[in-house]
Amino acid sequence: MPIQQRNSRLVLGDKSAASVVRLVVIGLAIYIAGGRPGNAETTAPRKRLGILMGGSSCPGPSGPAFWKPLLQNLADRGWVEGQSLVIDCVSANGRIEEAPTLARELVLRRPDVLFGAATLTVRALKQATTEIPIITLASDPLSSGIVNNLAHPEANVTGIAPMTFDLTGKRMGVLKELLPRLSRLAVICVVRSAPDPVDDKWLREDVAKSAEALGVSWSAFYPTKENIEQVFAQIAADRFDAAYLWTTAFSFAEREQIAKAALEHGVSTISDLADYARQGLLLTYGQDFSTFMGDAAEYVDKLLRGAKPADLPLQQPTKFDLVINLKTAKELGVAIPPSLLARADEVIE
Repeated sequence: MPIQQRNSRLVLGDKSAASVVRLVVIGLAIYIAGGRPGNAETTAPRKRLGILMGGSSCPGPSGPAFWKPLLQNLADRGWVEGQSLVIDCVSANGRIEEAPTLARELVLRRPDVLFGAATLTVRALKQATTEIPIITLASDPLSSGIVNNLAHPEANVTGIAPMTFDLTGKRMGVLKELLPRLSRLAVICVVRSAPDPVDDKWLREDVAKSAEALGVSWSAFYPTKENIEQVFAQIAADRFDAAYLWTTAFSFAEREQIAKAALEHGVSTISDLADYARQGLLLTYGQDFSTFMGDAAEYVDKLLRGAKPADLPLQQPTKFDLVINLKTAKELGVAIPPSLLARADEVIE
């Protein structure tokens, strides 16, 4: 039987018809506002990244520039702060004895991933939890006992292994090339009150081995934030030929003061992170902290997406930069050998 079509009219006074009109209007409004099927706003919970800093400031509008690569690389992977990601950062502000308490409080807020940039802060996080994944930027997590294996970390810690200890001999060799008459070296490790016992043991063994190979005697100095200038004055008065700055959370936080004191007292100083040379230290051999921060974003991304720390080998740098501050060299009266200058990856003028 053929289907017969019927024409129907919409009568405005009809209650049923009025209801239909209202539904059409509402549906059209939702469509225009972007609420059409398939485009509904997600209600997925945001992930949380917990950060514990020892001496440096947290990310923010007035925070240090080295945070930018981490935040940008995370955003490129879909983790935008304030949208898909919440960053919960606390800093001990140099009072490293507070790190264990701050770590426990941070863990109680149940972040999905934790992040620490120094041996003491990573160790505090590791003591506070065995479950939440931790990303480390500590100077040498293997030597410091934070992890037992770089390729297959057994604990809940993975991340970047900057090879701070491994390159001591290389840095001292560069310093000897710059200053052929180098015979007395001051080793500076900025602390809060006392050095970390594990790191200090490796520091002394590494420096002693490298110094013996070069025929150089050395002495260690442990200034606090308050007496950095006095220690450099003593080093100059005792006629040390140069200084080797050991990176700690405190030395990095006070890099501007350290560079100023070294220059004021005429002490040629080398360190590992390019940030020091850019701040005014004579030269560095290693990487910059911003590079480590940017690389850490890959670990944050993978862990937030469910990867296990044991499945993520710790990353060691493959490229090391020699950075020379020519302005500082001129003020110190140090002539940079052409062979060394030719090898420099960055020259600050």
